[in-house]
Amino acid sequence: MRAAVRKAATILARQRQAAREAAARHKNNSNDENIAMNNTTIVVPFTDEVDSPYWRRKMEMLTECETTNCIDLTSENSCKMLLRACRISCLDNKEMYFEPRASWRKVILGKEGVRSAQQQQQQQQQQNSPPTTFDTFFVSPRNETSAHAMAQTLLIPSNENEDNIGREYPLPPLELRQRVSEQLRSIRLQTLEKAAKEFEDIERARRQGVSTSTSAAGACEIETKGYAVELTKWAASQGNDVNVSKVAPCLLPSMNDARGLCATQDIRAGENILEIPRRMLLDAGTICISEQGPFGDLLRILERCGADTIMTLWIMKERMKMKTKQETFWSLYFLSLPDGSQKLTPLSWPEEAVKVGLGNTPIFETVMQERQKVRSGYDALLPSLLANCPESFEGNQEEFWSYDQYISALELWMSYAMTVKPVHNSESGTIDVLSPVAFFCNHGIYPHCVHYSQLRLSDECLVFPAMRDVGKNEEIMLSYGAKSNGELLLFYGFCIDDNPYDSIDITLDFDSLNGVEKPEVRKRREELLVKHDLTLNHAIRRNSEIPIDLIATIRILCCEPELVFLYDGDPKVREISMLSESKASDALFTALSGIRNSMSSANAMEHQAPEEWRIANQRYLNECKTYTRGLFQVIDLALEQVSMWRQTSSLAAKKLGKRTHRDLA
Repeated sequence: MRAAVRKAATILARQRQAAREAAARHKNNSNDENIAMNNTTIVVPFTDEVDSPYWRRKMEMLTECETTNCIDLTSENSCKMLLRACRISCLDNKEMYFEPRASWRKVILGKEGVRSAQQQQQQQQQQNSPPTTFDTFFVSPRNETSAHAMAQTLLIPSNENEDNIGREYPLPPLELRQRVSEQLRSIRLQTLEKAAKEFEDIERARRQGVSTSTSAAGACEIETKGYAVELTKWAASQGNDVNVSKVAPCLLPSMNDARGLCATQDIRAGENILEIPRRMLLDAGTICISEQGPFGDLLRILERCGADTIMTLWIMKERMKMKTKQETFWSLYFLSLPDGSQKLTPLSWPEEAVKVGLGNTPIFETVMQERQKVRSGYDALLPSLLANCPESFEGNQEEFWSYDQYISALELWMSYAMTVKPVHNSESGTIDVLSPVAFFCNHGIYPHCVHYSQLRLSDECLVFPAMRDVGKNEEIMLSYGAKSNGELLLFYGFCIDDNPYDSIDITLDFDSLNGVEKPEVRKRREELLVKHDLTLNHAIRRNSEIPIDLIATIRILCCEPELVFLYDGDPKVREISMLSESKASDALFTALSGIRNSMSSANAMEHQAPEEWRIANQRYLNECKTYTRGLFQVIDLALEQVSMWRQTSSLAAKKLGKRTHRDLA
């Protein structure tokens, strides 16, 4: 622990020094003393490894965006500078990959124009086109939400005594921090909250088939009876350290009465939505310790197989006990969750539905491979255990220990478990847990809570702090992460219309672009890729420019063989030659068009299926349609950009080239 603290302190010190240097460059060495650490300063942490490419780029961005990671709260624009620094700190690897070619400056500073979702929807309705993602000034909903959450936590920590442990400098005065916090709240209400409401209104209107003007906010029906209600009451009775008093399970009419969690009172940003103590979190380690008898002995032997295997087998046993009326401490957890008859993800959907709905899509091969992997895992484990350890398995084997029960239990664990960091670290640093009541929360593009993965140091409670205000009877949304619809479909079995994180992976190869080349030419291309920190694996994302790394890679792969050995420029800045530029744009257009054509043929398969079959599999097919619809939007937007590149290749090289202070032009 002490070594970790020393390492963290060293990293923080280097970050502070880099921030001071960046601020000095920005201010041309004037008033550098104002950045000096004192009791009015907040330090924005950066978790990237010091001196890594991402860390260095973020340090540069602090200067470009007129801020620092050491914010003096007495300055007039301290709130804006704090939010800018938090936005930069919260950029994830994918967002860094899709860095705008012009500059991060406008996005981070929030100076781009904002067009309301209603205005865009009205325009699209006039054009007889479906609603698409609306424009916002921030990097992404994930980044903006995380940045506000970080800023709020830095200003008003949930436990100031804990936060001061190991601090080199004390927190600024509370009054000063509260003033900046109110300024932060004002910005949030004008930007993030507004964008979230517009997105949610459009999404709700789409589900209900009504205009946004008639879409009632927070359409939740609080449940008054049933196992979910009983679980919430049971959780509230487990001690004073449990906090579930502000929430209740609810049904969502706009989602075919799917379950969610809603607020029973107004919850202000900064307040805790839920507090669940460690003893109520269900994980593999707890089960291996607590489970008794032959089955417990077996789980401890199988512990090396991993948490997923342990929890899948144990959930199968718990379901067996429920069906045979054997009550346990954990019974209400599983009585309030989907039972074994529901097929949650494509791993258990009918195979024909997977082939028709997802055939020829980018995710199809992954789904089929995962299905086979799960089947092979069952075949390698359960039959042998049932034959050699019959005393460990109660009940009818065909009814309670079949493959259908196995995949259902695995899906439940995958879909509802949360990854958290325990106070006393496990070997991996994180553990997966089932958190009662909290697992009713659904995923949202604009979540109310984002930072809930760390157990509180003082009492090991899993705390869910509100980052956005939650109104009474409003559904509470968590973030499962910045996941594309492909990831959501595979692991959770649902998709979201207009998902801003929709993306398509693109893997390039030498042979398809150049055929069989001389070994020395191929080797030289590989050397150029390494020199410019490029790989053959890339992606395109909804509402993002074509990544400059993708363009640079194609430029190298399409460069004429006679120029490969002479070239010593930067393909991220400009074209290698006009001939290779034309070939590169054609190659990318052909690749994207091929993906689109393949997906179009997959859509035709559904229309050829019998109507009775389509009705029986409608739920699965609807999710697949949402997934493919998002992919078409990603590809079509990318094709528009590539078409411009093809038409004006001589100008596009400059237009698509990376324009930063490192640009040679």
